[in-house]
Amino acid sequence: MMEQINLKNSIAFPESGYINVTDKNTQKLSQLILGLPTTNILGTTDKDIREVVYDSRKSAAGSLFVAVPGKNWDGGVFIKDAIAKGASAFITQIPFDSLSRFDLRSSNVTALCVADSRKALSIVSTNFYCHPSKRIALTGITGTNGKTTTSYILEALFMARGMRTGIIGTINYHYGNKKVSTPVTTPESLDLNRILNEMIEDKVENCFLEVSSHALKQSRVHGMRFNVGIFTNLTRDHLDFHGDMENYKNAKKKLFLRNHVQKKIFNIDDLAGQEFAKEYKTDSFTTGIDSNADFKAEDIVLKKSGCQFSLKTPFGTGKIHSNLLGRHNIYNLLSAAAGAMVQNISLEKIQEVYRHIQPIPGRFESIDNDLGFSVLVDYAHTDDALSNAISSAKAFTEGKLIVVFGCGGERDRGKRIPMGQVVLNKADFSVITSDNPRKEDPAQIIKDILQGIPSSAQKGADYTVIINRQEAIEYAINLASQNDLVLIAGKGHETYQVLGTQTIHFDDREVARSALRKRSH
Repeated sequence: MMEQINLKNSIAFPESGYINVTDKNTQKLSQLILGLPTTNILGTTDKDIREVVYDSRKSAAGSLFVAVPGKNWDGGVFIKDAIAKGASAFITQIPFDSLSRFDLRSSNVTALCVADSRKALSIVSTNFYCHPSKRIALTGITGTNGKTTTSYILEALFMARGMRTGIIGTINYHYGNKKVSTPVTTPESLDLNRILNEMIEDKVENCFLEVSSHALKQSRVHGMRFNVGIFTNLTRDHLDFHGDMENYKNAKKKLFLRNHVQKKIFNIDDLAGQEFAKEYKTDSFTTGIDSNADFKAEDIVLKKSGCQFSLKTPFGTGKIHSNLLGRHNIYNLLSAAAGAMVQNISLEKIQEVYRHIQPIPGRFESIDNDLGFSVLVDYAHTDDALSNAISSAKAFTEGKLIVVFGCGGERDRGKRIPMGQVVLNKADFSVITSDNPRKEDPAQIIKDILQGIPSSAQKGADYTVIINRQEAIEYAINLASQNDLVLIAGKGHETYQVLGTQTIHFDDREVARSALRKRSH
């Protein structure tokens, strides 16, 4: 006999008594939905669940399928497929009155109706893996730029203290001897909780998580606990997804609004950071260069070999020396220092580690050569990041600054003109090329970029267009003379390029090294 239950209120998950679980264990459905605000339940919750899935193709006997909305399809259209593969239960945003078409009585499948299936996925995933964010010291870093670098600096600081650490972010997720590439900055909630649980089983004590605006909008970190939350900055990006800057800002804000964050850190040289700091005053700290912040950089010296500054903190003041290049990296060093010191890392340890820390892959990464000029590869793919990268590079460039850049296809088209304006106004010479054009015509993307070129700029004298990215990089390196600097921007650590429906191997660093070898012979 099928039972229909109408739950008006969510049930709180107990604070203690967790067991260590993996996806090889079974749990009662009734336990997995604790804390889940359901509108209706059709069927029994007294059944064993072996795994949680959000891809119907991975459904099997004993699985709970969560039908989440995607970019092109609503997961609800795959419910029948999940049932056919043996799913024991499913969660959906489909109204209760529409469930009759699934013939649940004959299949003995339980249906749970919710208002938001993405939040539901986060809740049941958290329950399935026994709240991993409560069992590991988790630092969440959000903002347009600086998330990856800040996370790597934090990792270095905690490792130097003898802690076992892990990172989940844009480049990969890694801990111990395990390193796995990720297609997105912040994994889906199910995958994220699984990875955190894996880290805990491997005795990882501290995890540094890059939290993207997409992840926040899609509730991938919904309900998680963070020892520390860090906001780096907000500049134009991802408006193809968020629509406008206000929506983008509000997505970033969700890290602090929708989660339990014990210590909060805001860059108040950034306007959004100022706003957040005013709103979240309890257990919060500020960073800045130009503002009167809790963690402030003063007496800054930028050099070709790195940077130095005086670090003023609530815990004392000390001189910082770092191999990291540019003013933008000082902001990353400030964020990491604040995140570390509020977790009991001493100023002396920070000074020691900062002296030896090396550039992060694809972040102002130097490509060594003996040809008398410099080559840097950077991930900068917004107008603000490009502006910062170019300004930082100019500070130690004696000759010409040559910039290779493009814009991604099927992404925020509104940033193409500003990116063109920034580069053509600031660089001595620009090579405009493809990034990841995806299914867009690369020539049209470049045409959009060229709308931002100042009227005074002359093709041939100030810039050139080379659609093929490899040829563009080779051209720039062959153009460089003594004391010049070639900045290859946009892709950084990425080892692929998306052309139409094809993804090919492509690494700016490999291409640059090959071009340098060819030129030296």
